[in-house]
Amino acid sequence: MSKRFSRRDALRLGAMAAAAPAAGSAVATAVAPAAQATPATTIPGGTPRPGWTSDVWEVAPFALNQVSLGDGIYKEKRDRMLDYARNYPGTGDALTGPDRMLHLFRANAGLPAPGTWPGGWDTPNHLLRGHFSGHWMTMLAQCWAATGEEIFLTKLDYIVEELAKVQDALDQRTFGRVAGRFGNAVRLSDPHPNQFVTLPGGLTTGLTEATFAAWVNPGASQTNARILTLATSTRAYLALTARISNDIGPRFAITVDGANAEQRIDSATQLPPNTWSHIAVTLSGGTGRLYVNGVEAGVNTTMTITPAALGATVSNWIGRSTSNDHVLLNAAVDDVQLHGRALPAAEVQALASATTDPTGGVDGAALRARWTFDDDGETAPDASGNGRDATIVGTGYPGYLAAFPEGQFIRIEPPMVQPNSGPNAVWAVWYTHHKIMRGLLNAYDLTGNEDALPILFRMGEWVHNRLSHITPEGRDQMWNTYSAGEAGSMNEVMAELAAHTNDPVQRARFLETAKMFTFSTLFTATIANVDQLNGRHANQYMAPNIGYLRIFESTGEERFHTAARNFWGMVVPHRTFSNGGAGRSEHFRARGDITSGFTSTSDPRHAETCCAYNMLRLTRNLFFHEPEPALMDFYEKALHNQILSSRRDIDSVTNTEVTYHQNMWPGRSRRIGTFVEYSRYGGNGSCCNGTGVESHTKYQETVFFRSGDGSALYLNLFVQATLTWPERGFVIAQETAFPAAGSTRLRFQAGSGPLDLKLRVPGWATKGYAVAVNGVDQKVDATPTSYVTVSRSWRAGDVVDISMPLSFRAEKALNDKSVQSIMYGPTLMVVRDSTPSYREFTFFPHVGLDGDLGAAIEPADASMHFTTHGYLLAPYYVADPVPGQFNDFHPYVKRVEPEVVFRSQRTGVPNDAIRDQDGETFLDRVWEAAPFANHGAFVRRVEAVSAEWFEAGRHTRRQRQDVLLAAARSQTDF
Repeated sequence: MSKRFSRRDALRLGAMAAAAPAAGSAVATAVAPAAQATPATTIPGGTPRPGWTSDVWEVAPFALNQVSLGDGIYKEKRDRMLDYARNYPGTGDALTGPDRMLHLFRANAGLPAPGTWPGGWDTPNHLLRGHFSGHWMTMLAQCWAATGEEIFLTKLDYIVEELAKVQDALDQRTFGRVAGRFGNAVRLSDPHPNQFVTLPGGLTTGLTEATFAAWVNPGASQTNARILTLATSTRAYLALTARISNDIGPRFAITVDGANAEQRIDSATQLPPNTWSHIAVTLSGGTGRLYVNGVEAGVNTTMTITPAALGATVSNWIGRSTSNDHVLLNAAVDDVQLHGRALPAAEVQALASATTDPTGGVDGAALRARWTFDDDGETAPDASGNGRDATIVGTGYPGYLAAFPEGQFIRIEPPMVQPNSGPNAVWAVWYTHHKIMRGLLNAYDLTGNEDALPILFRMGEWVHNRLSHITPEGRDQMWNTYSAGEAGSMNEVMAELAAHTNDPVQRARFLETAKMFTFSTLFTATIANVDQLNGRHANQYMAPNIGYLRIFESTGEERFHTAARNFWGMVVPHRTFSNGGAGRSEHFRARGDITSGFTSTSDPRHAETCCAYNMLRLTRNLFFHEPEPALMDFYEKALHNQILSSRRDIDSVTNTEVTYHQNMWPGRSRRIGTFVEYSRYGGNGSCCNGTGVESHTKYQETVFFRSGDGSALYLNLFVQATLTWPERGFVIAQETAFPAAGSTRLRFQAGSGPLDLKLRVPGWATKGYAVAVNGVDQKVDATPTSYVTVSRSWRAGDVVDISMPLSFRAEKALNDKSVQSIMYGPTLMVVRDSTPSYREFTFFPHVGLDGDLGAAIEPADASMHFTTHGYLLAPYYVADPVPGQFNDFHPYVKRVEPEVVFRSQRTGVPNDAIRDQDGETFLDRVWEAAPFANHGAFVRRVEAVSAEWFEAGRHTRRQRQDVLLAAARSQTDF
């Protein structure tokens, strides 16, 4: 099994020595114990290993094993995923799951691959295969880091050890040539890195007679795979195709006016796979002949187009077409010849029957070019002596590790840059690579697996070799290709890897490579705070911002920090749903557009779970640099709603049971089904299955933070959990019934000494916030979206009580203020109903001076369930706990407040029909100032808003009088 750090025994026995950072890394040193601190306290599972930290952070996290979850909804969700991680796929053999994660890697390397694959996207021939295995490594690393259970370490060590063997096997690939018909040949397309051969220009100039000849060994029976293409455009070309159909084998075609005007020579003779065949075409005097193995197989005596008629061809290839609808040639190719005359049949036969001399004794006086591919390298010299050298596209490099051939990476690079569809499609290969590297980095950082680091260094060198030969403009073209150019947070892992190497040259190389994943167009715009996100693939441009922060932390280049911070501000709140998610059909829409497409006939793919995962990672890392309360407000919203709800509330050891998208439109569910029900739980293999196994095994990571110097403790989330802080000697438990109760308690179970407690005042805490220490009110000056500080010298037994009453409120969609979500504290409350249109709610006639919508809402029998307007309100995070049952829900309702009313006092003045420049109604503006201390304060607010409405011409003088009279009469109602 894999090696562990030399202190493995200490890990198992719970020794508390701080984990030693890699030499030269940007890892913060352990905080010095405070004066008079008690001795270090034992941590379950061993030494804290928090993963990446930076000495430029203002705030730092605790390791997963320093914060243990207590009973509650977070622990319930987490424990279900732990059970999946322990037992998948439920066979009883601990290594069956890891073998599934390894299957496609082993197959790609030509190694024995027992068992089967995970499924979903991780299946043979799928273009994202291998990514889920990376997520799985991260999951196992987090599970072990949090629990210390040996089963997780056993599985992870096994995967790492076997991936090293896969990487070694892939390094044994033939990167250059294969055995040819004579000497060496070029092997094109997957699984070999070589994809096609680019030929020089000028080959057809003045060419009225010609012979094209080549030896071809097909790797498969392909349709429309080109042996040769010489083209001026997609309408003017000559092409030799290996196979057209079952009835037509090779075809030669030439045209100057598109496919419908092709002049062709067809052959019924097929080229057999895995066999060398000689193919030749001659053109002379209006007659074209096609030969297979020296035998005439097709003739056309009415050919009027000569190669010279094509003009100066610019797309000249062996193995590729001008059309992305045509597959690349999967074949070995040898001794390609172009003659400026039509060889007679006898000379063609001589070429086809040659055994030692590939020229067959044919007179080469008219030979224009000949490529034999005998020499390794990217250049295929012209053996005719005419200097028309060719270039092989598709260099491979050592250190490669993936579950698909390296050619997939070459296809996203210039000059190919293939889309994510079609026979030569590329689908987010760099994204997949990121997940694998991220998993290996977490194996090293979180568990101390020393075998992971050499694998990563070799992968990092491979990444550098792969990208450094591409121009910045070429890389921009790659990163701007929808889906195919998605690279995840590759810049993050390269920057972190740079911190782990002792070699300063390698460190600089890795940091340089991290910057190569910058899409300069969007990067430059974001630095300038110019919003260009509309229409862009959300995950494709979210994830790199995490890496920008890593580059900033490693280099101090502020522009990377600025880009990440500005990007966050373009998403929150301008593109954020009430569950904290973002995106529709995986894309950003226009700034401020929340509700367009919320109809039963539109695309239901809202709020991709991966987007929430990436935004949470970005938010958390921004907070380390600048602990702004607004960042944590969003973090709580997305974690507590979208992430918590993304895991179905049933047990499973065979499937992740994590949603891909989450519908925001009215009356839908998370049930498994068709495209229309794309908001569904998944099994294994999709991107959101992968981020899901990570998200649900690290809930405790943000509950507590510490200041960089260890003098302060941040309470960020109200989750039942216990912190063990050995450097300060503190053990602090948070005891809470949150989110069902608006209160929490911190109990100092061990330790003593001075400490600043920074307690979060969430944005939803509008009904008060109080702190008491050992029963004594601290009289804090708390405002929503802030932190209050309580400083003292603490000791075991101290108790801190926090009161922050929960209340109902409406969260309005930015582009349509009448479309609203009902929130209870941080919890999105959904209407349980299957009707595929908005439910209409009216609240203002019930609202009291406190402004709480709760006046129209009644508790139901179950905790955190309520009723209003005849409907059941349930927490969004309750995710179908009854097997076979899927609850329909409405995240948004339609707020209908037709008339300005104050409880029973009616005015006859329209409310919804008249809105200000921000889309707010008169009553919206009045009640946004709630709570009111008394009726007089309420009337003064009505007067102020009424004056504004009158001066803006929204209300007439008579309407203003009616409103003021009704407000005055409402005293008895309030």
